[in-house]
Amino acid sequence: MSEIIFLAVLALIVIGPKELPELARTLGRFLNELKRSTDSMGDELKQQMRLDKLDKLDRLNMDTIRNPQQQAHQNEAEQAPLAASTEAAPIVEEQLEFPQATTDEKSEEQKPS
Repeated sequence: MSEIIFLAVLALIVIGPKELPELARTLGRFLNELKRSTDSMGDELKQQMRLDKLDKLDRLNMDTIRNPQQQAHQNEAEQAPLAASTEAAPIVEEQLEFPQATTDEKSEEQKPS
């Protein structure tokens, strides 16, 4: 705070009391214009980033349309974990099969009545 007071007193001495208010107004206008231009540049950058993201998504969609084999390959890759989990199910069922009949039981079943 003391630095600002020192600078104000120094400006009053160097510039003079008549021209100091005009200089302050000019400086205020300059800072206001600088703020407006930086805000507009920030908005333009944000808009351009949004457009770039949309453009990238469009290119990805167009690549998918142009190259359906790649899309099919991606679908297979995504479905591979699902296929692996469904392949495990028959193995579990096979392990739960009932034991086979003994030879004595088979011969009784084959006898004609």
